[in-house]
Amino acid sequence: MSLKIQVVIAAKTLQRNIWFQGRPKKAALNQEGTAMSRIALIYPKLAIFRSRTQLTPSATNARSCDLMKNPLNSHLSVVLMSLNNIQVAAVAAFSTHSPTNPGIQTASILIQKDLFELASKALMELQESKNSSSLIVEKKAHVFCDLYRTLQHSEKSLILNQFASMWSGKQNSTMNSVKKYLTAQEKGDEALIKAEDNLRNTLAVEQNWILSILARQEGGIKFLIDIRADILEQVEIADATNVVVLRSLSNAIRDLIAPCFGIDMLQLDRVTWSSPGSLLQHVSEGEAVHPMRSWSDLKKRLGPYRRCFILLHPALPKRPLAILHVALTNEISDNIHSIITRNMSHSVEPETDTSTLADDEDVNRVNTAIFYSISSTQKGLAGIDLGQSLIKRALRALQAEIPSLQQHSTLSPIPGFRSWLLQQLRETERGRKTVLADFDWGPAQQLINSTKENPFGQLRNLLVDSSWMREEAKATLLKHPLMRLCAHYLFVEKRRGFALDSVANFHLRNGAIMWRLNWASDLSPRGLKNSFGLMMNYRYYLDSCEKNSQLYAEKQHIESSEQIRLLSSVSSQSANQFSHL
Repeated sequence: MSLKIQVVIAAKTLQRNIWFQGRPKKAALNQEGTAMSRIALIYPKLAIFRSRTQLTPSATNARSCDLMKNPLNSHLSVVLMSLNNIQVAAVAAFSTHSPTNPGIQTASILIQKDLFELASKALMELQESKNSSSLIVEKKAHVFCDLYRTLQHSEKSLILNQFASMWSGKQNSTMNSVKKYLTAQEKGDEALIKAEDNLRNTLAVEQNWILSILARQEGGIKFLIDIRADILEQVEIADATNVVVLRSLSNAIRDLIAPCFGIDMLQLDRVTWSSPGSLLQHVSEGEAVHPMRSWSDLKKRLGPYRRCFILLHPALPKRPLAILHVALTNEISDNIHSIITRNMSHSVEPETDTSTLADDEDVNRVNTAIFYSISSTQKGLAGIDLGQSLIKRALRALQAEIPSLQQHSTLSPIPGFRSWLLQQLRETERGRKTVLADFDWGPAQQLINSTKENPFGQLRNLLVDSSWMREEAKATLLKHPLMRLCAHYLFVEKRRGFALDSVANFHLRNGAIMWRLNWASDLSPRGLKNSFGLMMNYRYYLDSCEKNSQLYAEKQHIESSEQIRLLSSVSSQSANQFSHL
């Protein structure tokens, strides 16, 4: 990395440490002293660089500005003025006793602007260096990676759009290769194979070569994971530009790094309360299904009759890629609160009233493993199926540790049900044909004033507010209709032939069956927001997982219990049509 870039990055780090808006005087002075000591560490290098550079006129004029009156700013100005072509604007003087520091703020803007310009230029130079020596190319890639990491969120978005434009700028070469491939069909198999190779090489050389270079850098796989996470975040923005090209770039990164996360490259580890603190922190922060409120929550989930498994990869040392929490019980649980809020001994002996954790566990008293939470911690790995590998390996590890385990089941959220049902109600209000048009609401019709218009709107307004769940009479009336609609959503509603619900699709692909739908299973705010408190048990029968997975993948066939099949049937009795209210 050039000394100029090192200075800019060092300056950015320093300005973050010495900008103390609104801090008390004493705290600000202490922080400034720390910053001064950090500046001293790099000052010799900055002085050497300054002696080798020619200052711009504005930088020369800055010597006499009020910025130089403060000792701290004097050191920072060495950083700013040592960069060629940076226009250092004069700023108002300030006292070290001032609660704010406009001088540092202006410096921050200047440094950040220059960092963005350097990153943009580095990306362009990397693109233009395809025919250079490998050493030059890798050096330019290293510079771009370092600069990109220093950018703020908005600046990264601009760089990603620049990257996307470059990504889509080689369409002519691709089209020429496609035309050659099409004409080769008439020249025999040998010509067709050569044309196919040419097309493959065109796609790889013209587009993927930059990604390959970035992947080969030290920490390159981690960098690609991070940049893909930024791309996916950009794609989700409604008014984002270049969405199609950004999505294509994201897919290319996924396809490039996916082979690096094969089963032989992944390590399964069990996390316990005695694991390193940094790892425990990652597990706590990475929990996406049932968030933890405190270290006490984490300690319970790592205690007796609990297991926590993680997947690790050499490219991200000591950072879990996926996290799986398991409860050991003597029955298939139907309520998440009995798992994550009660003490561990209750999971085995419900009649016990002790309020403390059991000191140890007797694995001979359990026969069921409940997978109640699985989380992916790296957004940049979306679309790479780490969960399947984690569940399969955890199953084998549990079976080896506790041979008495006979039942393996999940207790899973249903994240899309509530939003799906509310959308169905809105569509029905507008007179469109939906599953609700012929649905038998039964006694739940009592909750609607049939003398008023728009009964579906009334029901939607009732369901939007979860307070009805706290009223036993209303909850009782809505239980059966919501259970039936949820079973329909899970079992019948499809996207491209597969289950519409993402969690259902995941477990069905892994070979599980839809086994039991549970009412009032998760009454947390998140559970009510996702699915009115409903949760699903997906059952894993080890001897039939492979067959179930194959049937689902090839024929979109869903294995289910009788309860699910009965609940998912929709009544067509016209006498009970909701539109007659």
